[in-house]
Amino acid sequence: MTRLKVWVIIKWDINKIWEVWNNPEHIVNWCFAWDDWSCPKASNNLKIWEQFSTTMAARDWSMSFDLEWEYINIIKNKLIEYVMIDMQYWEYYIEKWRKVLVNFIENNWEVEIIEEFDAEEIHNIDMQIAWWQSILDRFKKYFESLSF
Repeated sequence: MTRLKVWVIIKWDINKIWEVWNNPEHIVNWCFAWDDWSCPKASNNLKIWEQFSTTMAARDWSMSFDLEWEYINIIKNKLIEYVMIDMQYWEYYIEKWRKVLVNFIENNWEVEIIEEFDAEEIHNIDMQIAWWQSILDRFKKYFESLSF
């Protein structure tokens, strides 16, 4: 399986970045790729073997889908690793999991967030990178719009 990577740098305190990244009240404001989409709901239980779930929906509700994953490794303010079921296999009831690793690298009031993920087999690589990068860029834009 091909491994892909996206990243962003935010100049702020890691504790606040971690909080906004993992809090469902914030997740609904940034966890979608395109401007004509939204995240109407999210839940997160940030513990090993617990789950995260979110709904991504077109703003006109012409399409929507749910994403779920299970945490396999968490180091506060440093790392989140999870597995997600590959959506293309849902209709066949085949469990095929993909891994995602999110690193938070702190260097003086600057945090680099690096997401590495297994590519799926339906969409081309460039589209997958653009989708994941767009979500990460949206997180940065949302975070920087907050007043602390």
